[in-house]
Amino acid sequence: MRLKWNDCLLNWDPKDYGGLDNIIVPIKRVWIPDLTLYDSTTTEFGGIKDYRALIYSDGTVYYNFPTVLEGLCPIDVLNFPFDTQVCALVFGSWNHHGLEIDLYPRHNPGDLSTLRSNVEWLVPKVAVERHNIKYTCCPAPYPDLTFNVHLQRKPAYYVINILVPSVMITVLAILGYFLPVDSGEKVSLVITVMLAMSVFQLLVADKLPPSAESTPWIMFFFNFILGLSAVSTILQVLVINLYYRGEREISTCLKYYVIKPLCHITGVSIPGEDPPSYCSRKIQCSDFTKPQEAKNSVMWQSFSIAVDRLGIALFSFTLVIGIATVFNQMTGSS
Repeated sequence: MRLKWNDCLLNWDPKDYGGLDNIIVPIKRVWIPDLTLYDSTTTEFGGIKDYRALIYSDGTVYYNFPTVLEGLCPIDVLNFPFDTQVCALVFGSWNHHGLEIDLYPRHNPGDLSTLRSNVEWLVPKVAVERHNIKYTCCPAPYPDLTFNVHLQRKPAYYVINILVPSVMITVLAILGYFLPVDSGEKVSLVITVMLAMSVFQLLVADKLPPSAESTPWIMFFFNFILGLSAVSTILQVLVINLYYRGEREISTCLKYYVIKPLCHITGVSIPGEDPPSYCSRKIQCSDFTKPQEAKNSVMWQSFSIAVDRLGIALFSFTLVIGIATVFNQMTGSS
């Protein structure tokens, strides 16, 4: 803290004291302004009565002392870990009004030349505002100085340890579509990804202050991944169900309007079937009276592979769009 004020009772003529124009005395020996940090979480202004003041012959008093300030600061975690916070430190007199003690900032913006670096935060600037407020209790104004401390979080730790691993684990979920159905691991891989994302979500939740005003975009990202993995699990169950249907009967409409067109779009060949010609003309379900050329079990398996490939495309497209949207919101609006 760097304070300066003028005390008219502490002036003297240096000629009367051998040219002495300044003295250093314990601060307990002189009057000090009533200074309070509004919204402070402690009752004591640490250090304000423990050091020495420099007094000049014209009554000017300089008092610099170290202290630790603890105040309330609202936090907006919407763009975590790319967020920027502004903490307002409001100083003023608690007992004296503006006609007795007036306050002015010495530097605006605040002096950051001796600021030590912090491992998590950058302090780009400290803007100072002076307010002259009249309260309903008193006719005289009460001036205060508000130091708006701008804090910018360093996101490297969270990007390397949380965001990058979570994206990599999410990409691994795509491998579930490439596993053959006979492996028996298609569903378990996606469920493992969901559990891993839940763990990362708990890690992030421990780093965030509780807030009901805004939900961080990173939590939307984790919920999006969990939802996408849940849909992927349902799709994998459907693929396995179709693959093991065996010789169950396939309706003519399902075969010619769903299975064959989907296999043709996804590039899945059906053993025992001629090249597709059903897309070149309009047909009706009653037109197909000739025997099937492929067994029902083969048709079901080809259909399951086609659904699996369609799931790869939809999962990848949705994942890329979702990640791009969330990260654009986190980095763009901060």
